[in-house]
Amino acid sequence: MSLPRFEDLFKQIKTNFWLFGIPYDQPKIHIRFFILIIGLLLMVTEEILFLASKISTEDLLVITQLAPCCCIGVLSLLKVVCLVPKRNKIFSLTHSLKVLYIDSIKEMEKREIIRDNINFVSLLSKYFFLLNAVLISVYNFSTPLFILYDYIKTNEIVFRLPYDVIVPFRVDRWSTWSVVYIHSISSGFICVLFFTTIDILYCILTSHICNNFALISNDLLKINCENVNNLKNIIKQHQHIMQLSQELEDIFSLPNLFNVLVGSVEICALGFNLTMGSLTQVPGCVLFLISVLLQILMMSVFGENLIRESKNVGDAVYFSDWHKLDVKTRKIILIIITRAHRPQILTAYKFSTISYQSFTKIISSSWTYFTILKTVYKPPENTST
Repeated sequence: MSLPRFEDLFKQIKTNFWLFGIPYDQPKIHIRFFILIIGLLLMVTEEILFLASKISTEDLLVITQLAPCCCIGVLSLLKVVCLVPKRNKIFSLTHSLKVLYIDSIKEMEKREIIRDNINFVSLLSKYFFLLNAVLISVYNFSTPLFILYDYIKTNEIVFRLPYDVIVPFRVDRWSTWSVVYIHSISSGFICVLFFTTIDILYCILTSHICNNFALISNDLLKINCENVNNLKNIIKQHQHIMQLSQELEDIFSLPNLFNVLVGSVEICALGFNLTMGSLTQVPGCVLFLISVLLQILMMSVFGENLIRESKNVGDAVYFSDWHKLDVKTRKIILIIITRAHRPQILTAYKFSTISYQSFTKIISSSWTYFTILKTVYKPPENTST
C-alpha cells in the first residue's frame, strides 16, 4: 500500500477550514466564520435556556437527556475559539511537518518505518468524518419522519424539533417550525464540522511528530564508529522535533482540557439515560456514546503514542554500539538518554497527561458521577404519593 501525499492527508482538513472561514495558510478570517459562530452560539444558548427551565422540575432523567447535546455544542464552541488565535502556529507547524515528511518518504527504509502509522491515520480521518456525518444526518433528518409517523398514527401533526430549545415564538405552525428546524439542523452540522476537524487535525499532527521520533530512533540505533559523524545532525533533528511537539502541546492543551471535562459529563449523562431511560432512547444514546468514547479514545491513543515514541529515542541509542565510540561521543549519548527519560507529553492544560491512564480516569470519573446520579434519582412514579 503506497503512502499518501502530505496534501492528501490534509485535503479534508483544509476544505473544512475553508468552509468555516479560516483558509489554511491565510491569516485573514472570513465573515462566514463569524456567521457560523453566531449561529452555533445562538443554538447553544437556546438549548441551555431550555435545560435551565427543566432544572426546577428536579427530574434528573430529563436533565441528563438534554445535557449531551448542550455539552457537544459548548465543546465545539470552546475548542474552535481556543484554536482560532493560534491558527498561525498551526499553519507553521503543518509546514514544518510537511518538509520533514517529504524528506522522509524519499528513502525506502524510512517509508517502511512510517507506512503503517500514516495509512492508519489516513483511514481514521476518512471514517471519523464519515461516521459523524452519518450520525448527525440521521439525528437531524429523522425528525420529519417522526412527525409523519405521528400523523399517520394519530391523524394529528406534532411539531417536533431535533433539539430541545427555547425560542421567543411558537413553533406549532409550519412557517415558524421550518425556520427553527433549518436553524437547528444547520447548527448541528456546524457543530460536527468544528469538532471533527479539530480532532482529526490533532491526530494527524501528533502522528507526524511520532513518526519523526521513530525515524530518529532508527537513526540512533544504527550509530557506530563508521557513521558517528551523523550524530550531530541527528541531535539537531531531535531538538527540532521536541520543539515541534512543544508547539503542538501549546496549541491543543486547552482543547484537551475541555475534552476531558465535557467528555466525562457526556459519558455520565448518556450512561444514565441508557440504563434509566426508555427503550426508545437506546439507539440514539448508544450511537452518541460511541461517538464520544471514540473521540476521547483517539485523544488518549495519540497522546500515549507521543510518550512512547519520544521515550524510544533513549532506548534506541542505548542499544546502539555506543560502547565502541570515544569518550566525548559517549557523554553526548548519555545526555540523549537522560533527556529521553523525560518524554514529550500532551496535557489537559497541565492538569493531567493525555495517555491511556487519562482515558481510564475519564471513564472512572464518569462512573463516579453516574453512581451518584443513580443513587439520588427517584423515578416520578415513586415520588407521587
